Amino acid sequence: MATKWPLRLTKAGIILGSCGLAIMYLGPARGTVDVNERVKGIVEATSVVQGSKPLQLNHAEITNVAITSMVERLRVSGELQPINRVVMRAKTAGKIVELGVREGHPVKAGEILVRFETDDLQSTLLQRESDRDAAEAELMLAMQALNRFEQLAAKNVSSKEQLERAKSDVASNISKVRSLSAQVDIARVNLRDAEVLAPFDGIVAGRAVEAGSRVSADAELLTVVDTSALEAKVLVSTRDIPRVAVGQTTELQIDGMEGQTISGKVARINPVAESGTRFVPVYLQLLIPDRRLWGGMFATGSILVREKADALMVPAISVRKDEIGDYVLKLKDGYLQRQPVTVGPAWNGGSLIQIAAGLTDGDTIVIVPLPELQPNLAVTVTGEG
Repeated sequence: MATKWPLRLTKAGIILGSCGLAIMYLGPARGTVDVNERVKGIVEATSVVQGSKPLQLNHAEITNVAITSMVERLRVSGELQPINRVVMRAKTAGKIVELGVREGHPVKAGEILVRFETDDLQSTLLQRESDRDAAEAELMLAMQALNRFEQLAAKNVSSKEQLERAKSDVASNISKVRSLSAQVDIARVNLRDAEVLAPFDGIVAGRAVEAGSRVSADAELLTVVDTSALEAKVLVSTRDIPRVAVGQTTELQIDGMEGQTISGKVARINPVAESGTRFVPVYLQLLIPDRRLWGGMFATGSILVREKADALMVPAISVRKDEIGDYVLKLKDGYLQRQPVTVGPAWNGGSLIQIAAGLTDGDTIVIVPLPELQPNLAVTVTGEG
């Protein structure tokens, strides 16, 4: 570009010199030649010089417009974490008598992982069942008594007070049976909870107790995770989060698995940024071909935020604007033409502009924003492409 300026200055000097000659030529006729005729002569003289010496452009200053496929990705990074992760806790207080799994141990759904001492629980259940049976027997007697009083009342033998008392006894015994039955159910649940079962197929990721220890209710026992279903938690800045949407495809590379790309999609987007930061957690569902991934592995990759299969793109610096609107300088038949265009969205950080209308595949346009390049200017292209 620097080598072109002396040549262009020389051209400008020639044009100005031509204008001067034209004025000198018209000077002697001052007073006899109309002013408009003088200006017309100057323009004609300048046009002759310009027409004989078109402005030279090299291939770096023009481009051929072509339809292309555009893809824009957002770089992200984060860590893998299991989708299914359960911290198993003691539902009742008791002593652990059996604990046969440790960290890294695979388990099956329904497998007994922890067993509590059950002697006290079984005794409690037997007592609750005995109390309930006794209450049911009392209820049976009360109902038989009520039946007799109802028969006597029909013959006007028993008093109304006796009948009402019998009905009250039956209602009281019914309530007592229901209460004791509920206590039996609770005792059975406690006995059932003495065996802690695996909630799903997975791997033990943490063990907080030992066999023989006594724990309180709600104490942490084990952590079980399902490594067959992992997701990546990545952080996206609040500036870029409006471009992310559920369902967008992703590509991730995992540390320790060089050369492999894990595909996935955006599964969830947190509605708020993490406390004290301007980054929003985004969760990516991964399509894992095998189980060779672990929670906590570091991942880097990208989210496909948008793509266009048949976009007509031009450099952003090639688009000009005047009082009429947006346009580009189109090269046709050795002249620059003002070509109005309808601009679309920007790509690649604003360096490219999509043209919605005004250009077609194969058009040649100027891409340098030089002020001397104007419509109707004669140009020629020199140099290697």
